[in-house]
Amino acid sequence: MQTRSWTSAAIALGLCLGVGWSAPVFSLTPSQRQQLKSLGIPVVIPKAIPTGFQVKNVSVKPCPAQSSRNSRGVCRFGPDYEILYRNSQGACFTMVAVGGGIGGVDQTYGYEVAVPLFRERVMLWFGDLNTNTPYRTPTEQQRQQSQSNLRSDWLGKGPFYGVSYVQREPQCRRGISPKQAEQVLRSLQFLR
Repeated sequence: MQTRSWTSAAIALGLCLGVGWSAPVFSLTPSQRQQLKSLGIPVVIPKAIPTGFQVKNVSVKPCPAQSSRNSRGVCRFGPDYEILYRNSQGACFTMVAVGGGIGGVDQTYGYEVAVPLFRERVMLWFGDLNTNTPYRTPTEQQRQQSQSNLRSDWLGKGPFYGVSYVQREPQCRRGISPKQAEQVLRSLQFLR
């Protein structure tokens, strides 16, 4: 995993409490869409995001020069992208893709969520990083509360996709609830 923008904890799915949902495809500008498509990999975005969230930044990192790519367009460390969504209350989450170098860390709470696009079930984690004890299943009340450390496991076979909470941005002060994260994960689609 690259230390510049990816840490095990940043495989997080962090979002904030919001009312309603909106379609984010229209919040990507034509330039941002082109940036993402220029990577030569399938781009995955959420079809629905909590109301009030907007794309605040899109960053892309192509494969390093002279890198060999596999049949899926992936090299060892790339291509990568990160789409930062934020609302006016300082809640953020990201949609990310990485070519490789991934890992993960168990956290205090975890449970499975079905992700139809990938026909997979993925773990949704939140709470403190927890490598020494088994995770616990959260209560329904905990699933409704905003979480400061929330992430999904990686999806796909390379590139690898995830939704994460990014606290390294100064304007990002909190995350969303696991219930909202479930809805974001279930709404993933390919950018056309």
